[in-house]
Amino acid sequence: MPPKKDKGKGPKKPAKTDKQKKAEAEMMRKVIAQYSGVLSSEDIKGMKEIFDTYDTNNVGFIKTSLLGFILRTLGFNPREADLQRVGKEYDPERTDQLKFPEFVASILGIQSTVSDKEIIPAFQVFDPEKRGVIGADEILKSLTNVGEMLDEVEAKAFKDNLKIDDLGLFDYTEFFKKFTEPKKKKKKGKKKGKKKK
Repeated sequence: MPPKKDKGKGPKKPAKTDKQKKAEAEMMRKVIAQYSGVLSSEDIKGMKEIFDTYDTNNVGFIKTSLLGFILRTLGFNPREADLQRVGKEYDPERTDQLKFPEFVASILGIQSTVSDKEIIPAFQVFDPEKRGVIGADEILKSLTNVGEMLDEVEAKAFKDNLKIDDLGLFDYTEFFKKFTEPKKKKKKGKKKGKKKK
C-alpha cells in the first residue's frame, strides 16, 4: 500500500516580509475605501483570503487565466466573453498577472453582467402594470425591510444612483442599463486648446 499523504503538507508559502505586510495593509485600506457602499470590509477581506489562496508564492498577484476557475469554484457561472472582456480590461498587456484591486474590479465587472430577463422581473413585482417606472420610496422601503436588507449606507448609495422624477418615480430599465452595460473607455487623445501665437 502507498504511504498516506498528509493533507495540507505541500510546499509552504514563503512568509510575507514586513514591507509586504505594510504595503498590503495600505492597499486594503484603499480598496475598502474605493468600494465603500458597494462591498463591506468583510466582503473585501473574504475576497482577499480567496486571492491569497491562489497567490501561492505571496508575490501579490494571481494568474488572470485562473479567474474563471476561481469564480466557478465560488459557485458563479461566468460567460467566457465576460472573462475575456475583464481580462483585456484589467490585464491589457496580457501578462497573466492580476493584482488584488484588479481582482476585485474583475469580479464586480463579471457579476454585473446579468441579463434583463433575470433582473427586470424583480422590479416588475413593484410595477404590476409594467409601465417601466416604480416609486422610489416604495422600493427603498422594501429593500431596507424585507429579505436581505440594505443598511443605511447601502440604501443611500442605491438612492443616490436613482434618477427620481417630480412624481417620485424612477425608470428601472434605465437604472438596470446603467449598472449592467459595459463601461466604454474614453479614447485618449490630444486636448484641443487655443493655439499659441
